[in-house]
Amino acid sequence: MSNKTDEFENNLKTTICSFAGLKLPGDIPNWIEELGISANDRITNAVRVGSVGHKTDIIINFNNGVCLKVSAKMSSADYFGNWYAHKRIIKEFGSDIFEKLTKDCTEWANSWIDSDNASLFVGVSISFGKRTGGTAREFTDIFTAEDIVKIVAGVGNGIETANCLYSSSMVPNSIDDLFQILKPIDTNTIMQLSKNFKIIYRPINPLTEQSNRGKCTYTQFKPCQSYQPRKTVETLNDLKKLGKFYEVTDNGLNHNRVLQSLEDEYNIFIPRK
Repeated sequence: MSNKTDEFENNLKTTICSFAGLKLPGDIPNWIEELGISANDRITNAVRVGSVGHKTDIIINFNNGVCLKVSAKMSSADYFGNWYAHKRIIKEFGSDIFEKLTKDCTEWANSWIDSDNASLFVGVSISFGKRTGGTAREFTDIFTAEDIVKIVAGVGNGIETANCLYSSSMVPNSIDDLFQILKPIDTNTIMQLSKNFKIIYRPINPLTEQSNRGKCTYTQFKPCQSYQPRKTVETLNDLKKLGKFYEVTDNGLNHNRVLQSLEDEYNIFIPRK
């Protein structure tokens, strides 16, 4: 999470806390009433969650024990779901989606390796959000529109799963402003927000990226043979002469493990940052 996002969420939480005890708008939306909150209720406090993997960013507590679990998205936010692991994809979307995703990702990688815009990579991670250009794939080629709701809200009924969306780069000026900005997380809201919602393929360059090499990859480069003496590869042109990308299984494979496999099994060394 960026420092800008941290600052925004903390400011939003502090602002909402300042509304504690104030009268709610008399015309609160029906979807909020359906969650058990009425104009007679009052905000008691707000807490920033901030846990990794949680879709809820801020919890707004009310005097009647009900809470709004807010997913806060700045207007400039590009990612709605970042760095998905194999187990998470299968848990939230099923094994069929995982298999379709790895197949599509592998086909994409074997095409992208010939792109003038590509740099050295041995695997591809995924995110979901706004994207243009060659690393963006149509979301609905693999997923359904309803799956976007899972990505924005999460899956389940716990604190980690959001039940409303705050989509603005500005903190509210008043409690009325807050309830005008808050939206339900439903298909209609998400589709309006995510007109450019894509699958984002993220090839990781081991020469320039360090921490991201630990993220799961949805395709794996494999050479046609092993080499003696050891072969050092530092460019994509050199790599693509040696083999191609293949589909992975749901074993949590990451870029570091692919690099180590190339070294241990094929005697191919790629320098790391």
